[in-house]
Amino acid sequence: MKFRLIIIFFIIGINCSFSQIQNRAHAEELYSKTLTHIKKGIAYLEASQQKENDSIFKFKGEWETQMSMNFWFPLLGGENSSYDSNCFSVATIHNILANIYLAYPEYNEILPMLDMAFDRIMDYQSDGSFNFWNLLPATKPHKLFEKETDELVRRPNNFPLKMKFMLKAANVTNDADDTAAGLMALYLSNKMKGDQIPDSLDSIHLIFDSYTDTNRRNRLWYNFWQGQGTESGAYLTWLGDEHDFASGWNPIQELFHLSTFYLPFSKMYPHAYQPYIPYGSNDLDLVVNANILNVLSVYNNQKSIASENAIDFIEDNVKDKNYNYAATYYPNQYHIPYYVSKAYKNGVEELDKSCALIESFILKKYFEENKWVSRDIINKGDQLQSTVLAVNSLLNISGIQSENSEEAIISGIEYIFSNAKEKENKIFWEGGVFFSGGTLVRHVLHWKSDAVTTALVLEALISFRSQLESKYPDLKNSESQAIQK
Repeated sequence: MKFRLIIIFFIIGINCSFSQIQNRAHAEELYSKTLTHIKKGIAYLEASQQKENDSIFKFKGEWETQMSMNFWFPLLGGENSSYDSNCFSVATIHNILANIYLAYPEYNEILPMLDMAFDRIMDYQSDGSFNFWNLLPATKPHKLFEKETDELVRRPNNFPLKMKFMLKAANVTNDADDTAAGLMALYLSNKMKGDQIPDSLDSIHLIFDSYTDTNRRNRLWYNFWQGQGTESGAYLTWLGDEHDFASGWNPIQELFHLSTFYLPFSKMYPHAYQPYIPYGSNDLDLVVNANILNVLSVYNNQKSIASENAIDFIEDNVKDKNYNYAATYYPNQYHIPYYVSKAYKNGVEELDKSCALIESFILKKYFEENKWVSRDIINKGDQLQSTVLAVNSLLNISGIQSENSEEAIISGIEYIFSNAKEKENKIFWEGGVFFSGGTLVRHVLHWKSDAVTTALVLEALISFRSQLESKYPDLKNSESQAIQK
């Protein structure tokens, strides 16, 4: 009997040891793959960055982004895709790479990329805020009987806009989303250089506090449709003056202006060479609010009068689980989880309730379908982009310390590995939808970029690497570390 018990305990011990070795072996395998994909992904971004200006068609320091029409739409034309230079894409990649370098300075090949990208981002700045597009010569006169013009306007640098209405409408005012991304780039640039944040940036909250959903006599029809506002006190998207109704806003007035949008008296009509707010109404966007909270937190700026309202606005919408439509410009259902969780990770602790709901939503989707996918109309479900956003969200909230999250994260990471495209010792991931034209064209006009998606993957892999090293500290000394040499 005693001998039999010894044998049983011996077998159990072997099985436990075997199980532990398997876990350890799996961790080493994941770690090795992660290091390889990070290194080769950075190499891809280094090689694909634009090194010189090509007139006004491509700019030094940026990465390729495609502005794509998925099907015909009035005023915009038919299916088309063109190279587009914009602040949001280059700032997104810059900020991810900067955070990678700050966490792991061994990736010093990032530094020259950051220098070029930073200069490019700053070209979008004017009067302390940032625009989505470059300030460029108008492709043709905006006025009816005008033969030529020297005016500069905001516009896409390659996408064809043939109608005067759209040429004028493209000349958008500066916005809070690009401003948050640009201010983040400024912060990270100073941090990498070891410089103090300039005193001039102590009051960045005033940029956003000047445009909030308070005391307005206007409203965007999309927010009305989504039941967002009024008087939410949250941040608005556009940093400019909207139409001001004399006696307040109502749906009938909105319908009237919408039906006469092509006439100069409509609030929705864009005027020649004047900065334009789409539909003549400022709007509320859940992701924009999260991005503003994110940059304010990184600057340790606690002076904003609208931050609590923005947190409440986000939480109210997350509770409704309306991930597909609650964000005006972000159509993938995992955009909201990604940006809200990122703000939470960067110190906006008051988003904890929202992030608990987000984590539950993402895990439920995973365990029901064993994958993450958006609606079919969003780039045929955009499974890779959805997975990258979902995995980043889980890593931002609980990470691999949570048993359920760990299983989903590892499954997502393996899927990401399996979709890598390798060429000449460089790895990239095919671009998914990272932005849309919003409202009526949120399913029609999309921005995609292999470089942006690759940067988002690298963000996930760096976070995953860091969490693996925390859970298995001796991984850093393992043979797989030799990959980086």
